[in-house]
Amino acid sequence: MQVVPEADRRASFVDAATGKPAILVLRRGVVRVFSRQTSKKRHKGLPDEAIQLLYKTEVVCDGDFRLRIQTKVPYESERVFRAASDAEALAWRQALEASRTAELDRVRKFLGVLGEGSTAYKYNYSNSKRMRRHFWVDESKVELRWGKTRTDEAPQSMDLRHCVGIIYGPMTSTFQRCSSLEDPAWCCFSLLFEDRTLDMAVAGDLIQQWFAGLQHFLLEHSPSCTTALSEAQFTFRRVFYKLRVAAHQHGLTARTFLVQQVRSLGRDVPGLVARAASGDGGPDAKAESKRRKKRCEAVDGTSPGGTKRRSNGVAFAPPARGEGAAPDPEEEELRAMAADLAQQLSTQTARLERLGQRWQAAGAPPLEEVLDAIAGLDTAGWESDKCVELERDLADLRLANARSQHHLQAAERTEKQLKKLAKHYRDSEAQVQAMERELGMAKDGALSADNAKFSSGAARERAEAQTAHLQRRVAELEQQLGKVDSGGAELALLQEQNEKQADKLQSLSTEKATLSQQVEAITKEIEALESRRSDNEQKLKACQGVSDNLVGMLRRLQGAVADLRSEQVEAKRKTQDDFRSIADDFLPLTNAVHQVSVSRASLEQRYKEVAEERKRLHNIVLELKGNIRVFVRVRPMSDKEKAAETSGESTITFAEECKVSVYEANSDRRKWFEFDMAFQPRSAQQEVFEEVKPLATSVLDGYNVCIFAYGQTGSGKTFTMTGTRDNPGLNVRVLTELFRIRNDRKVDTDISISLMITEIYNETIKDLFTTKQKKLDVKQNPDGSNSVPGLTEIAVDSVEAVLKAMAEASGNRTVMATDMNEESSRSHSIVQVKTVCRTRKDSREYIGKINLIDLAGSENVNKSGVSGQGMKEAQNINKSLSALGDVIQALVAKTPHVPYRNSKLTMMLKDSLGGDSKTLMIVQSSPAQTNVVETLSSLNFASRARNVELGRAKRNVKAAD
Repeated sequence: MQVVPEADRRASFVDAATGKPAILVLRRGVVRVFSRQTSKKRHKGLPDEAIQLLYKTEVVCDGDFRLRIQTKVPYESERVFRAASDAEALAWRQALEASRTAELDRVRKFLGVLGEGSTAYKYNYSNSKRMRRHFWVDESKVELRWGKTRTDEAPQSMDLRHCVGIIYGPMTSTFQRCSSLEDPAWCCFSLLFEDRTLDMAVAGDLIQQWFAGLQHFLLEHSPSCTTALSEAQFTFRRVFYKLRVAAHQHGLTARTFLVQQVRSLGRDVPGLVARAASGDGGPDAKAESKRRKKRCEAVDGTSPGGTKRRSNGVAFAPPARGEGAAPDPEEEELRAMAADLAQQLSTQTARLERLGQRWQAAGAPPLEEVLDAIAGLDTAGWESDKCVELERDLADLRLANARSQHHLQAAERTEKQLKKLAKHYRDSEAQVQAMERELGMAKDGALSADNAKFSSGAARERAEAQTAHLQRRVAELEQQLGKVDSGGAELALLQEQNEKQADKLQSLSTEKATLSQQVEAITKEIEALESRRSDNEQKLKACQGVSDNLVGMLRRLQGAVADLRSEQVEAKRKTQDDFRSIADDFLPLTNAVHQVSVSRASLEQRYKEVAEERKRLHNIVLELKGNIRVFVRVRPMSDKEKAAETSGESTITFAEECKVSVYEANSDRRKWFEFDMAFQPRSAQQEVFEEVKPLATSVLDGYNVCIFAYGQTGSGKTFTMTGTRDNPGLNVRVLTELFRIRNDRKVDTDISISLMITEIYNETIKDLFTTKQKKLDVKQNPDGSNSVPGLTEIAVDSVEAVLKAMAEASGNRTVMATDMNEESSRSHSIVQVKTVCRTRKDSREYIGKINLIDLAGSENVNKSGVSGQGMKEAQNINKSLSALGDVIQALVAKTPHVPYRNSKLTMMLKDSLGGDSKTLMIVQSSPAQTNVVETLSSLNFASRARNVELGRAKRNVKAAD
């Protein structure tokens, strides 16, 4: 027996987990669970839990009267209820499955609407404007597509498998940036992706199909989307947005407006109850309704036909409803809700009666006005805008069609001309081939002409003979006719024979004329063939003359080639003799050049050895002083920067391995800087790592090491530190080298490596290994070092584990697209690696720590074009980098107080900047003249940081117990 889902099914169960009674209410694919004991913290009438059956839900009857409901949306959960009997549990299971099937059928209809598509508006983040497009969903490719029309050859699209959620209403920053929305709030929604949002608005009669259909589609195909709005929640928010618009039109908040309307309903409770019971308020009620309708028309601008004029804050208005039209389901639901409220308020009738004259004296707006304010915002305005834009598109299409017809006619004319040229070309080819055959056919043509002449003469003689014979026969007949005296029958017979003979004579005359014409035509053809034969004979003679000339010329050329070959052999012999004599003369000079080359190679080798020794001694001096080592790396210039670059001197030049200069075009001045190492744009990631490797691997000897990248936004810091999968940066390369050393030392040393990754976003420390964030802060340890308690520390034992952990952390980092960088980091990223090396011989432990830091770029908001949340992020980034500059300045000046506490960034870098660690700063720079101010600022800051003396680094060694 097929079970039809009930509109509202209720039953009492026992919660198997708590053993307490519970009431289950099934309505439209949602099971609402009510406990008998209502918590004081929860509003009365709201369920303890709402279980959505539509998405990834399984219902099972376990026996022993148990009904098990397992769900995965919005999170994985399992609820078990005990019914009064197995039959009731089975009936409820069938009802749940039927309700779920009915909701799936309804959602599939929504997906059908999405597949066909409809017109919608897309809001742009950059300019806060909207554009009209046709949107549809391609289920085969799991894409949302849009274009000016459905037939666009290259529509835009977004992969819905990368969507992480959907929001109903104008909640994103794109909508918030708009000074005034052109569409109603209840017609807006946003699709969330990892790096952007897609903000849309559709017509009021399609919003439920689009939102519910997309929500179901994302939950089925997107692994990142796990939350969903039920139909009741969607309806509540939709009504709330409409209430808020109506409230704002009266200059009130939504809460105040709703309270006023509910209180106004209480003033006429008896009348509401009576109208709900009888369905008619009588003559007085009808008269009151007409008076209220006139007041509405006077105040709100309602037309006599029932259609509201559009207001400034509302983009849609309801269409006029004729008599006998089907009622609006949403309006009927609101009316049912109002009747339900009236019944609930009837219990307080006694209290309202005590208010007496005060309630009756106050003028209360009628229920219809509230419902019109809520439900009277629909799609007439939308349809009007749609019609205007469709007419504009139709005019454009007609104009395009006229242009296409003109182009088509021109193309047809061109095609005809091409066909004529092709035909002329083919005719010319045929004539050339015919002329080549005519020479051989000339004699045959002459012979045919002689035969034709002979044949035509014989035919003419036969025709003349027949004519003479006929003439004699006519004469004889005329004589016989003259002799005939009587006999009408014989006369008639003779006349008939005469007529036949006359017809035959006429036909013979015609045949004679035809033969005469053929003879004339054959004669003309013979003359033409004779003329062509003479022409061909002349051409043949001319061709024979040309052939003779060509043969003579070829013989002369062959003689000239032979002479040239002999001259070439003689010249080659002379050249070889001259070369031998020159080699004999310059033999001493060749030996001298060889000696100079050997000496030069020796000097170059000696220079390299001296440079390596100088570099080694320089590093020793830096280790003794504890200076911050500074590398500079210049990224390659982008195509956009190359187009904008002015001709003349290069913005950045290099000298030796450690010097770099910056040319400023405005002041026509070049400034030189010297650092520990300077990498040119063509330098590879491996070259940078080779210079960093000795410093980074010293962490296994018990040293604390800090490597951080500094520079403006878009200068390549993240590429240097993180890199790509195919070309990794320092983070992966350093850890790979640590694992390699661990494998080399595994015989006599046990090495353990752990990983922590954090970011500082808007002066807040976030753990990138978890999505459930908690408050984190920098604390000072008893030994004076700083740490962040509560961070997730992951032990890693292979490069694959490191790559997996970094990919997970990279997905949680905050980035945003700006005018200067498509994927700009909006936070400081800190990768902290802890190592513990325990020697098996003496059981000593060498405890080291290395911080690999990717600082967020200093940002000029006028160039990056950020605003809103992006502006706040840029301000916090610049503030923290300014605090870092203050710390560097204080360390250079060796002031007693160093302002580490001015920023979370400087507090976390305290051990590296003011402790006993080895510190390396990699300054990233742009080679473009448009960024020369930021480049000079970064290099000046690096020069100051190079003068900071931290003292000699110390090893952290723990002796055996």
